Amino acid sequence: MSAKATELNDTPPALRWRLWIDGCGGYLLLAGNRWTLGGVSETRHADICVRADLPRLAGTISRSGSDYFWKPVPSSAQRELIVSGQSLSVAGSARLTLQQPSALCDSAVLTVRPPHRFDEHVDAVVLANQTVLVGPGSECHIRCRELVERVVLIRQEDSWMVKEGMVGEARELRAGQRVRLQTLAMTLEQA
Repeated sequence: MSAKATELNDTPPALRWRLWIDGCGGYLLLAGNRWTLGGVSETRHADICVRADLPRLAGTISRSGSDYFWKPVPSSAQRELIVSGQSLSVAGSARLTLQQPSALCDSAVLTVRPPHRFDEHVDAVVLANQTVLVGPGSECHIRCRELVERVVLIRQEDSWMVKEGMVGEARELRAGQRVRLQTLAMTLEQA
């Protein structure tokens, strides 16, 4: 078995959801601590697929505590600490950037510079660790300028809860169910 196949088989598939927010866009939410990144192929081999000149498996992003690391393929390459706002050293023309907008939360957002796009028609990938902030401020993982107050998404095992602000009452965000909070309308689906 090749090193690429071994690395893919050693990693359990990430827990995946797509979140559609009216007026803001679509986001791939990935739980876990390790994600594979690669190009689009007929059979999806990577957790995060980019429509660009990338191999099926370009490398892995991992989280340890509040730090994120990039490890390109081949497996002999050294893993690199990702500084928030820094581009990943991915071979090819795609420019991917990982940001950790909130010091209060270990979740991060991965974006790709146009003309390249993520597969599944999403605008960004959120590497979710318990909470994701949605709102108008620069500290939010998902920026929605129309909101007055932040909305907090909270992951509890294999499900999501949503609440307005830090003290609002949390309610379940069910897959396929449209939820309205303030001026925000969102739909979550399994990916």
